[in-house]
Amino acid sequence: MESFDRQEFLEPHYATGEDREPERFPELSTLSPAFFYQFVPVAKVASTPEVVFVPPSLGSSLELTGVLAGWNFLWEAGQYRKEAYTHIQRNERPEITRWLERLREANVYLFADSPTKYAAYTPLYQLLPKRLLDRHKLPALRRPPMNGWWTEELLPADFTQRLSRAFAEYVWKYIDSGSGLASFSQREPLAVLSHNLDFWLPYAITVTEGLMSSFQRVEPETDKQRELLAQAKKEDFEEVEIERPRMGGTLWLGEEEAAEVMQSVFDEADQNGRLRNIIDAVRSHRVSDDFSPRWSYAREDFERKLYSKRSKVRVSFVELKDTLPVHGPSSEYTDDLLWEDFTALLDRKERHVVVCLRSGTTKLGDIATELGYANHSPVSKALARIRRKAERFLN
Repeated sequence: MESFDRQEFLEPHYATGEDREPERFPELSTLSPAFFYQFVPVAKVASTPEVVFVPPSLGSSLELTGVLAGWNFLWEAGQYRKEAYTHIQRNERPEITRWLERLREANVYLFADSPTKYAAYTPLYQLLPKRLLDRHKLPALRRPPMNGWWTEELLPADFTQRLSRAFAEYVWKYIDSGSGLASFSQREPLAVLSHNLDFWLPYAITVTEGLMSSFQRVEPETDKQRELLAQAKKEDFEEVEIERPRMGGTLWLGEEEAAEVMQSVFDEADQNGRLRNIIDAVRSHRVSDDFSPRWSYAREDFERKLYSKRSKVRVSFVELKDTLPVHGPSSEYTDDLLWEDFTALLDRKERHVVVCLRSGTTKLGDIATELGYANHSPVSKALARIRRKAERFLN
């Protein structure tokens, strides 16, 4: 590992020459799990995927890269990944592998909560055309390496912020085809939503899964593999089928294909993320659902503090249910629901505050404690921030 020239190893990941042309960039490719597994279980009925950001305290960058890559390559196993995960080095027991053994059964993608979160945001990053990357001073990577920890060295320290701005500019035409993003302030709720990478990430993953599902399976390479596969297919497993891994390949190539994928991501966010409900609630101030009684105390406290001002303020809460969960420092769990992504709309003239919150059903109720996120109280903190801003603008 110490003998190779790292810079020489990294160079091929940059898009150069013809690879920068719109017909060949952006690009996203995937490796075949066959590099790591002879066989993979395929869930007959996969549960809804969840995303978890794993803190660096669970292992070194190199340890996390290897373990999380091996875990995420088992995407076809769905909620049975834990039982399927065998790519653990027996001589080394990093904290991340011990944590995986305690993980509750769920269909979950695991990504390192690194400064850039590049491994997680790859399917969003690789949709952006080069001219947009240039405008936001982001490197044009031809294709990502395998969940590579070394990619962090290619990226600016404020990568996540730059990517958020670049992605918002790219996705905006799908949200509002009539007016450009520059026509709105950064506080405008739909503009805030367009910047929210964690909102878009689960739907990009779902679309990517669909594209990977179109690849053929790798043929058995030896007589022993053929024999083992034949034996496995004779078994009547209730939840899974045993198959050879799928091949790797190019998921999209060029701006035209990337735009088609982005449309699919938007449609997926609309179908499973209540996207048009959010847009409608923001534009018309209509409340699609009552705010959940689980948060009645937080709601009453929020309204009381605004109402106590000399000029009364009307408050509405919009709950957008059944979206795909993303577990991290900004999420909060209660009663099998994960709450996240507060967005607020302020109407100064009507003295009206509309607070939007999305929630998703989770099977990982205890994961916040496991990851050290349990005591952050992000919901209360988010409401406090919104209240302070509302007070400042309405006084």
